[in-house]
Amino acid sequence: MRKLSLEKKNKVTKWSLISGIILVAGGWLFYSWYYQSLPQAAIYVLNSVQTPTAGENILVFSPHPDDETIAAGGFIAASEKAGAHVWIALVTNGNKHGLEYSRYDEFIKATGALGVTPAHLFFLGYPDGGLYKVNQTSFRNNLQNIITEVDPQVIIAPDPSDYNRDHATIGKAVAAITAGKGETVYYYFVHYPHFPIPQNYAPNMYVLPPLRLVNAGENWAKFILPPSIESVKRSAVLEYKSQLGNPFLQSLLLGMIRKNELFVVVSHS
Repeated sequence: MRKLSLEKKNKVTKWSLISGIILVAGGWLFYSWYYQSLPQAAIYVLNSVQTPTAGENILVFSPHPDDETIAAGGFIAASEKAGAHVWIALVTNGNKHGLEYSRYDEFIKATGALGVTPAHLFFLGYPDGGLYKVNQTSFRNNLQNIITEVDPQVIIAPDPSDYNRDHATIGKAVAAITAGKGETVYYYFVHYPHFPIPQNYAPNMYVLPPLRLVNAGENWAKFILPPSIESVKRSAVLEYKSQLGNPFLQSLLLGMIRKNELFVVVSHS
């Protein structure tokens, strides 16, 4: 009787273990599918972002020192090379880990490598990681003042759906400011699960949208980097030594060095 009970208990334990393995494996497969990107061949069906022409004004909002370079460094460098004028607004102080001054120094070096003059840099000094806590009306007014001063034909900003709160806060503010106005906005992603795929140095690959975020109403567009611009962007990314020393951040920064950059284009004209 005791032996039969023990066999029954072992059978229950065995099936519980198998069920657990199936659930974990199924969850992992679903998670991987849910957050996968479009296949590499999809790059050929995406619309293209054109390089601005001489005299055009471009305004880039960067949540932290490095976002402007990893997300849009190629576009910035190509714009400056074409004779356009690029301004970059660094929104936070990048001081979450007490590295404000070194990160400011890296920011100036990286943007300089991209061709942006220091006179075209704005330092807003908001707390790193705390944008959602500040007065949003005042915050949006400050962003609006910069937009008014620069009078850009194109605004580049983090996407409101980005998983980082600072990024999302800026994206939502820009969306509210530009709604119904004449500016064209290029939204970029930096923080999103499994983005980019693979999240490591793969310079011969394309960065593509997360499948979950591809909607019929959104204009995902690629900006293909000429080889000379690829080299400039790589050099600029490597200026962020404080971030490259962190293994997780290193994989993200180097993973954004690809043959293209990726934007969601919204035109309010």
